[in-house]
Amino acid sequence: MRWPRSWSALRGDDVDMVFLGAVLALVLLGTIAVFGAGSFQPGVGTMHYYLLRHLQRLALGIVLAVALAMIDHVRLRRAWLVYTALAGSLVLMALPVVMRGVGIDRWIEIPGLGQFQPIEIAKLALVLLLAYRLSASHFDRPLAARNLLVTLAIGPLALVVLLVLQPNFGNVVVMALVTLLMLFLAGLDGRWVLATVPAAAAALAAGFHVVSKLNFRISQWWAGWQGIGPDGEPPFGYQVHQSLLGMGAGGWRGLGPGNSHNKFAFLPENHTDFAFSFIGEELGLVGTLIVVAALVTVLWRAMVIARRATTLFGRLLAAGLGGMLFIYGAANVAMVSAVIPVMGVPLPFVSYGGSALVTNLAAVGLIINVDRQSRGRRRRGG
Repeated sequence: MRWPRSWSALRGDDVDMVFLGAVLALVLLGTIAVFGAGSFQPGVGTMHYYLLRHLQRLALGIVLAVALAMIDHVRLRRAWLVYTALAGSLVLMALPVVMRGVGIDRWIEIPGLGQFQPIEIAKLALVLLLAYRLSASHFDRPLAARNLLVTLAIGPLALVVLLVLQPNFGNVVVMALVTLLMLFLAGLDGRWVLATVPAAAAALAAGFHVVSKLNFRISQWWAGWQGIGPDGEPPFGYQVHQSLLGMGAGGWRGLGPGNSHNKFAFLPENHTDFAFSFIGEELGLVGTLIVVAALVTVLWRAMVIARRATTLFGRLLAAGLGGMLFIYGAANVAMVSAVIPVMGVPLPFVSYGGSALVTNLAAVGLIINVDRQSRGRRRRGG
């Protein structure tokens, strides 16, 4: 049986099935977590409320992923498209800052469609910008300082400023790490990347003393590692403390599907940012290790796909998107496990959240697109 040409993105020989399998494993675990944890959220009217909304976003994300997998990713390497996407995303990022007086912070409400976070669009626009700029002809030689500074100013720096103003410090860290990864892969001397460490430490120290939110979260986290909680609170604060209790109760094999205690509102946001803890409680260490293994596999196969890419633009696009998904996942797992302070970033494909799920699946579609192009060229003998 021959596949229709327009469905070629779904053919097994056109897709890295290990990469796709890891994504599907995360999506499946996420759907289970959203159904289990979201079924007892108060004030939503029905136990299937979050599951149905999650499935709607999942369907939209899959359609978008398939569509992006079937176009030629080289068509995205156009100045007007790149800069329009960047400018539009920055405008959307600025809206919550400008409109905070009427109660809007990180979210924008679209009548009839619900809320979305502009950062979810901006993160794709940032990776697209960096892949475009860093693969341009003047970067085929050692990175030109002026062009590099322009790239950083119109992309990462502008985005970081808007994130700080919201404030959304977790995404500041993620976007900074994604930028450094792509600069390194584009050929920036590793010594320059390491030179950013003191600057980042200085910025963190300044933020700790100036921004009360950062001061509270870091102090709470540090007090937790010392075994105490500020003002009589549990170590690491109530939310992280409950997260650790849930994962500890799960043990090796978990309490079993449907047997979580934290879903009864003991752990706030257990269907969003703390879905990893819910998986640990119901599916045990085995479930959490599957999540971690799937995230590592996504990064590994994305880098393999990037290495096989036929263009530098495709290489940076696949590596940047794969790195972004992994960094988000690693940050969430570390946050939920109290390895780092709470950052407020979701677990890709697992946490409930419409805009994040849709854009992460869009990133998967673009990575598959790069893979399809390189496999097609190899079959043609190119």
